[in-house]
Amino acid sequence: MRLSWFGEFFGALPDAARGLYQFGDPSGLGRGWWGIVILLIWGIFLIALPLIVAKRTYGTHEWVSATMGVIGALSIFWWVYGILPSAWIYYLDGSKEVLAGPIIPASAGLTFGSGEGAYRLDIASNLYDVIRDTVVVVQHLVAFVITFWAALKIQAKYPRTLAAGEVKPEAGGYK
Repeated sequence: MRLSWFGEFFGALPDAARGLYQFGDPSGLGRGWWGIVILLIWGIFLIALPLIVAKRTYGTHEWVSATMGVIGALSIFWWVYGILPSAWIYYLDGSKEVLAGPIIPASAGLTFGSGEGAYRLDIASNLYDVIRDTVVVVQHLVAFVITFWAALKIQAKYPRTLAAGEVKPEAGGYK
């Protein structure tokens, strides 16, 4: 590994931050972080508000609590499995000329020999795209495991109870 890579990496960080700013401002109005603010506000109204309503109505208005819990959970899934991976891919595709090379390797291979007669064996000529897609796959795997873990924790914390006056039918179903 060349030591000059570190200089290239840190030298490219301002351009990468500028690319992130422009990603949040696709129309070029000079309000780069406004897109991120809109996404956060949208996330509050689609995620936090339904989950707060679900928590406050639990035990008194079960159908409201269940509906709001499902809306909040589906909004989280929408973000984790849809919006975040899509934003990652769009950002990396839009900033490829800045990121490929100094920040994210563009290719990987082995070089045999030196000078004019050197031979390079490419292991991955599209390493940038491989890393981009692998990050999305790993993010989905982690989110999938967390989803099942959270579902088990939520079911243990909020068990399904019978309504007041409702009796549990005998085993074997209703007769």
